[in-house]
Amino acid sequence: MAEIRFVSKDDCKEAAALADFVFRDKEQSSMAVAFPSIFSGSYESSIGVYEEDKLVAFAGLVPSVLQIGPSRVPIFSLGAVCTHPDFRGRGYAGAMQNEAFSHIEKSGGTMLLVSGELDIYLRNGCRRFGAMREYSLKPETAARIEHKSSNRKLIVREARESDWFMLNELDEANPVRYRRSMYELATLTRAEAIASIYKLKHRIYVAEEAGTAIAFAIVAVKAQWETGSQPRVIEWAGEAEAAALILACAVRENSLSELGLFVPWQEKALQSALEPASYEPTTNSGTVKIVNPMRLWERLQPYLFERNKELASRISLADANTGEEGAVELTVDGIAYSLHADELTTLLFDPEPQLPAELAGNSIVQALFPVPMPYASGIHFV
Repeated sequence: MAEIRFVSKDDCKEAAALADFVFRDKEQSSMAVAFPSIFSGSYESSIGVYEEDKLVAFAGLVPSVLQIGPSRVPIFSLGAVCTHPDFRGRGYAGAMQNEAFSHIEKSGGTMLLVSGELDIYLRNGCRRFGAMREYSLKPETAARIEHKSSNRKLIVREARESDWFMLNELDEANPVRYRRSMYELATLTRAEAIASIYKLKHRIYVAEEAGTAIAFAIVAVKAQWETGSQPRVIEWAGEAEAAALILACAVRENSLSELGLFVPWQEKALQSALEPASYEPTTNSGTVKIVNPMRLWERLQPYLFERNKELASRISLADANTGEEGAVELTVDGIAYSLHADELTTLLFDPEPQLPAELAGNSIVQALFPVPMPYASGIHFV
């Protein structure tokens, strides 16, 4: 008889061994190293399925807080979901998801970010969300970006151990981000979660002007292992033009044929600084499920009122009380609109929401939404 329960700190070693068996090869670091938020045991919110006291399936569930302007939004992230091959086909992944939803509700969380886009997530109410530009920065474009910045006395260098206070200050100045301490910033940077998946390694670059650091970027480049993976930007913060220069210098210094970068829709300054680099439109990484719509709406009020106090006072959200999961009633200037879960997700997070024309074209809706979200596959990736 299978038992589903939270994975204790004492069981994290067994959980990491299962994840390593499913996901890693001998050239990759252990999942325990790459994903300390899951496998350190600091949180005991991850979920396991046990048969005869042996862990046979696992789902990493990690709490965090998003800073969106003045709003603080408690969320969870789900990743490292795996089942031993001998125990697949028994519905364990879906059962662990349901346990995760229940825990998020009890914990006061608002939504779940999932690292995958598989059908099993989509069937359980997770949806693709947001809008990103996926850039491919090539040497000729990088040279043009460097030339554009040549009139400024910017110096780009690799970060030093003495830079952590500065890196932390730049990170905290980003109005849309994961909230993290300097310790978390350092720990997650050195864990190299995304980089380790693709057999890459981190290099941290800093841009200085007049002796003051004004931007940094974490870039994943090729390591000692053979890999066909494209080098990519993991995280950045600070002045956009200086950050773009960092990336251009990283292309030249590492002799890269291309450097990948995902930029959220709200990062207009960086998008401008990266011209004329080519890009493709895409969504944010993974999928999202709004677990408690009313709690999320409440948490977003400081952001909405800062955006436009007068307009925010003319829009409200209520539970639809229809029995349909995630269904809500949105009232705009006294007119009520019934929204199902997918419509609420697209309203909140998509620059081009898939909504009835009357609502999508409403001036109040257009002024307040979408809500910006950080890139979900930065150093906080789970």
